[in-house]
Amino acid sequence: MNGAFEVNLLSTGLKTAAMLLIVLAVLICVLYIMKRFLFFQKKSGEEQLIKVVSSMHLSPKERIQVVEISGERIVIGITPGSINFLARLSDGNERNE
Repeated sequence: MNGAFEVNLLSTGLKTAAMLLIVLAVLICVLYIMKRFLFFQKKSGEEQLIKVVSSMHLSPKERIQVVEISGERIVIGITPGSINFLARLSDGNERNE
């Protein structure tokens, strides 16, 4: 009886390990698919047209960002209800009007 118990325990352990490996493989595949298709990231050869240079949070829902668009830097204010143009920056980070 002791030998049958050891064989049963061994087969149960192997089944558990196999199921764990299957679950991990499915999880890795799902994460790869999500990274590949859902999270669009910049490819190494592409140049982004819009870059966030700097961001400063004023409150939990309000922030100021410096954004570079086609080589020109602008300062925008972002709130939950709107996005407002604040200033245009020159190369020396001075305000132009």
